[in-house]
Amino acid sequence: MTPPTDSEKQALGVLFGKLKNRASMESAEAGQNVKLHEGDIIISTAPKCGTTWVQQICHQLRSGTGDMDFVEINDVVPFLELTQEVGQNVNAEQRYSPRVFKTHFWEPDVPKAAGVKYITVARHPYDVAISFYHFMSGWVFPVGDISLDTFVSAIMLAGGKPRDLLEFASPWEHYASWWPRRKDPNVLWLFYEDLKEDLSREVNRIAAFMGVTDPATIAQALDKAQFDFMKQHECRFDEKHIKKCRNAIMDLPADAGAANSKVRVGGGQRHLLSDESRSALDAKFREVCEPVMKAVSYEESLQAYRAERQRTETV
Repeated sequence: MTPPTDSEKQALGVLFGKLKNRASMESAEAGQNVKLHEGDIIISTAPKCGTTWVQQICHQLRSGTGDMDFVEINDVVPFLELTQEVGQNVNAEQRYSPRVFKTHFWEPDVPKAAGVKYITVARHPYDVAISFYHFMSGWVFPVGDISLDTFVSAIMLAGGKPRDLLEFASPWEHYASWWPRRKDPNVLWLFYEDLKEDLSREVNRIAAFMGVTDPATIAQALDKAQFDFMKQHECRFDEKHIKKCRNAIMDLPADAGAANSKVRVGGGQRHLLSDESRSALDAKFREVCEPVMKAVSYEESLQAYRAERQRTETV
């Protein structure tokens, strides 16, 4: 791939320094050591794979009342690794039952206990790369300092298996870590593309997994998971508390990233990726995921899972 320019190298150096300090090991360990209860639900995803969307769906399904009485979604569905950073008690009871947590831990690092359920979401790596770039640009690095293709090369493709709790697994490692467990009765595998294609069907799958059967509860959860509704209330999905803490740790202005919305129309921007970046992202899928998922591309894994699920549902 095209090497970064001198100015990009400098910007990347600053970025890596800030990311290294984005959270504390103490807080990550507190999240991993959460005292789990039977029935708890953990949403485990790679970054930018629809985590916030699924947090909202799960919260609305468990509340049964259309509850929007929160400043930010992580107040009611805590981010395990950062609860200590934002002053939350990770072991506290939550407003509604079951307790629901969000994490970016991959499967080997996710807290485990009997009776706990897990939801994981996969998303096309092209869209993950673009979404992650937009999320970081204007927050952790100034707009225009790093090109999308350089971001793909230096951030996305450079990731792999996490070396400690502060590192994210790459999307490919995250998918591969959960794939063997996709048929476990306490695991629900979702594809972001399925959520976009038929939200009603996927909300009903999540409801069934959570044991929610009331049609009115499911209907209101579906209504409040629609893009227009979440966009209208996007200030409740912007990680303001987490950004405020992270900004202080990363030596960024207090309001850095305040304008970066997490409620965006997914997809539709793949033309921004160069052919070189697309080829590299595809090659990484083949390298990491094909041996585990038995698919040569993300698209093939999506179609294989849909066929697998259809066979299961018709038995």
